Amino acid sequence: MEEKRNLKIMHVADLLTMKFNIPSYQRGYRWEKKHVEALLDDLYSFAVQMKNTHCQGKFYCIQPLAVVKNNALSSEDETVYDVIDGQQRLTTLYLLLSYLEKARDSNYIGELATSIFSLKYESRDSDFFENKDFKDFNISKAICNIDFFYMARAYKVIDTWFKEKRVNPGFIIKILIPEDYKDISTLSGEELRKVQEENDKENDVRFIWYNVPAKKNVDSIEVFSQLNYGKTPLTATELVKALLFQCDLYTEDSKLMHEIAFRRSCEWDVMEKQLQDPFMWAMLMPSDYNPSSRMTLLLSLVCNELYKEMQTLNPALVLQKEEEDFNYQICSLYLGTNQDDMYANNVTEIWNRIQFTYTALLNWYKDPNTYHLIGLLVWLKEFKSRNSNQDERFKFVQKLIREYQTNSKKEFSDYLYTNIAKLIHVEENKTFKDRIAPWGIKHINYIDDPDKMIKILVTFNVEEMRKNQDESSRFPFHLLRGKTISLEHIHPQNLNLDNIKMDTLKTWLSVKEECLKQLGKYENYSDSIIELQNYIKNEDSYKDNKNAAQNIINQIDKEFDDLANMDESQMHTLYNMALVDKDTNSALSNKLLDEKRDILIERHSRGETYVLPSTYKVFSKHYSKATKDNVLPKLWTQPDRDAYFKAIENIYTNYDKYYKEK
Repeated sequence: MEEKRNLKIMHVADLLTMKFNIPSYQRGYRWEKKHVEALLDDLYSFAVQMKNTHCQGKFYCIQPLAVVKNNALSSEDETVYDVIDGQQRLTTLYLLLSYLEKARDSNYIGELATSIFSLKYESRDSDFFENKDFKDFNISKAICNIDFFYMARAYKVIDTWFKEKRVNPGFIIKILIPEDYKDISTLSGEELRKVQEENDKENDVRFIWYNVPAKKNVDSIEVFSQLNYGKTPLTATELVKALLFQCDLYTEDSKLMHEIAFRRSCEWDVMEKQLQDPFMWAMLMPSDYNPSSRMTLLLSLVCNELYKEMQTLNPALVLQKEEEDFNYQICSLYLGTNQDDMYANNVTEIWNRIQFTYTALLNWYKDPNTYHLIGLLVWLKEFKSRNSNQDERFKFVQKLIREYQTNSKKEFSDYLYTNIAKLIHVEENKTFKDRIAPWGIKHINYIDDPDKMIKILVTFNVEEMRKNQDESSRFPFHLLRGKTISLEHIHPQNLNLDNIKMDTLKTWLSVKEECLKQLGKYENYSDSIIELQNYIKNEDSYKDNKNAAQNIINQIDKEFDDLANMDESQMHTLYNMALVDKDTNSALSNKLLDEKRDILIERHSRGETYVLPSTYKVFSKHYSKATKDNVLPKLWTQPDRDAYFKAIENIYTNYDKYYKEK
């Protein structure tokens, strides 16, 4: 009878009598100090928690160990498993159990005191493991092979961790091998079931065990309700990887398939590494989508398309996309069985689709124009959108891929321009409750449509970067996504005391006093300032004199408005708006231009914010090229506003010409 694929939880102690083989196509052991220490810290934390609990059946779950029976190495008396995925964790566990040999000998008798699974690397000399040469950290032996070097170093990390943390080895061994654990390797039937039930009451460390049969289609995975102790849930990506790279399923030309699997596994790693690039990732994905493997994105795009095709052939097929194992289910169903010798062809088809999808994304990223247009379009579509769920994101990226595949480069570029134009277009007239008023890019304002203004200014900022012909210059969408963007008045808006606390007014007055002194206008308002200071000595005085205080504030604000030739018609428009993050908005307060610039530079240098390209230029008077030998750099004057708006308008117009009425 052919064995079904099965996914279950197994105790570490269940593995002690097993035999494992690491195929040559697997990459070698590469865990660094931080990985080993993270595992040890987690085990210790779990052991402490279990010491103080009276519950049963709690477990720390180690991520999947995917295996397939190696028919060539197995016999009637014993089974040898090839490790498809999980060899880093399994090797580290072997090193840890080897370190705990003395503790086992002191706490256990029989098999539990001595047994340890065998672990052989197909392309390595087994003597290094069997002789436990890693214990001596023998450099002459370790450096002969990079895998051995990493193993010896990891063992040294384990030794150092126990000594520096002063952790009793017996404290850790009891969660790896519970004292009441009973061996199940020779049991079967009802006796096996009863012993397993007793073992499951232990509080210990367990593996997610995924056994891939040599010949059989995948059954549906049982969805676990919990994996306990707050660990990362099982990902379908790891299981899909196992499906694609399991060589023993192929009935013909096994050697060639091993070579192909090795090459593909290397290509998988290259794709994963490239997708880790924050610039490339944020071109398409928001900051709230961060799967443990970035290859999940490619698999999701491919599997969504496969699902549509499979439903066309079989309308009765219904799967839930929100299920965590959706990608695995699709690949499993598509690959089918090996009875018709089509498995290898189906694997190749999935792999080709993965490569095609990746190539499309990489080509977009490498082309600065396409990178900026796609990154901008994706951001604009999701900004304040109510439909920005993950499935909708995937559908949109798939649509972009289809457009890219079926159109010329210019047609695809025009498609992107057109869709951006639809999202930033402003009608020339706007209907209010009592009137129809002139609108368009000149009149759109902060009060009536702040979101559209943000979209236009983001487009402006992206274009500031895109028109830079330096191939290495790319707008950092990941930094834009990482902050809450808000609109900042370049020339400070007038202060209204409605719902303003007294402390806020004190801060405002302090800022304005200094500005008036710098502009040589303080003497004109010194008496009014003293009067206002008396009004805000205490809460009662502030409450009783709020109207008088507002009059003085209006006089001071008008002085600055007159100096900058600012009137109310431009105060809240694109003439006087820039983008900053929410926290920076609060820090800028009602300060003048040069002070705001200094704050932006300081916050940026401390890593507290990302200053957008045009925002920095605005507060540096880049667009109007103001001189530095007068007081004008402190004020956002009419020539400054006109030059700034003209730059925005030019870019907006370049996009808006692609706009078409629906």
